[in-house]
Amino acid sequence: MCYNSIKSGVRLVGEKDLTEKQLFELEDVFADIVNVLLLNGKSLILPEELTPAKKDSLYKDKELKTHMQERDVAKLWTQGNVRMAFFGLEDQTVIDYDMALRIIGYDGAVYRAMLLERDNASDKFPLYPAITMVLHFDYEHRWTGARTLKECFKNIPPELDPYVSDYKINVFEIAWLPDETIAKFKSDFWYVADYYSQMRKTGKWQPIPGKAKHIKELLELLGAVTNDNRFIEMYQKSKGKVSDMSCVALDYLKADLKEEIGNQMRNEGRDLERLNSIRNLMTTSKWSVQQAMEALLIPKEDQQRYADRL
Repeated sequence: MCYNSIKSGVRLVGEKDLTEKQLFELEDVFADIVNVLLLNGKSLILPEELTPAKKDSLYKDKELKTHMQERDVAKLWTQGNVRMAFFGLEDQTVIDYDMALRIIGYDGAVYRAMLLERDNASDKFPLYPAITMVLHFDYEHRWTGARTLKECFKNIPPELDPYVSDYKINVFEIAWLPDETIAKFKSDFWYVADYYSQMRKTGKWQPIPGKAKHIKELLELLGAVTNDNRFIEMYQKSKGKVSDMSCVALDYLKADLKEEIGNQMRNEGRDLERLNSIRNLMTTSKWSVQQAMEALLIPKEDQQRYADRL
């Protein structure tokens, strides 16, 4: 079901952080992200094997005040009654240079809770790994933050370096994923990865038609991470009845065309105004074209274009 073209200007509503997490909270999307980014597309993690995990933990600041720290998304992978792994996911639209410090704190809290649970269990409690993924959403800048704990420290004495334990974080720059990797996504996250890849390569998005399973969460995520209100307006205009990305593609391209035409009209209006001002100075002050353009502070790169139209 298609709907009327969208208009710009409506502000994104709701908490941005919460909006960004909704798509990732869905088990089929989360499993797809893990399978592609960590397992090269192998369907090892099944959506039905994932359950929401505890995301928050406590820490004390320098004044010994207790604070809550919370992951963006957390899932437990369980096969039968056996816990296989804890997965955490953090989405970043800007570079966090302290991310390695934060991740070791998050993962450490998981292991601490695991030990407490084991101490309280009557049977032998199997330990399992905590794995955190950082998804970087930016098609203009690469991730330049630290990817290991050691990279956070700038002045480790060489004598102490062998004794400083390192900790690696898993950062995935979505806009720079190879095309063959993006093609392996089977969930709605494919549209997100494709959007960032296209924007990095061409600066424009050519939406590819297709069915989206979670269209509301998908459009809200794209709207939140891109600050492009059109995605939210698309869903609002459809009154929740759209699921085919061909409708999104149609309206998005219409909006782009409308914006492009508007820019052309504004540029042409500015040019006509400048041309009239140049002509007036040439008539009233008997100045040459060059003198009139310099008096009006016409940029040098535009002067030949205006001279050709006089």
